Amino acid sequence: MSRRLFALAALSLVAATPAAADDGPLRLSCRADNPALLPAPLAFSIDMAAAKATETGSGEEYGVTAYRDGFGLWDPAGGPGTVVYRIDRIHGRFMRVDKQIRVDGTCEKVEPKL
Repeated sequence: MSRRLFALAALSLVAATPAAADDGPLRLSCRADNPALLPAPLAFSIDMAAAKATETGSGEEYGVTAYRDGFGLWDPAGGPGTVVYRIDRIHGRFMRVDKQIRVDGTCEKVEPKL
């Protein structure tokens, strides 16, 4: 009986712990596989609570849609149907899908400097 209570208490503590994504914006640095298509890396700051993302180099803002396995960053002028970037959370891949020439690459999480 005490094992069940202990397991139940541990489970409730884990469920009450906030997720790491809720600590603040997610910062990603994304680099194209083919540097001729995108020579400079992109840096994104993604705020899931506000459903907003900013490309920090250019200052462009995007809306954010969370999928089961990633994110879709879309143009606010066109709405959620105008996805510009797709970022895969599982494999750390990104692609720009709004242009005829698709740009693929990798993303890495960036920890803020203290």
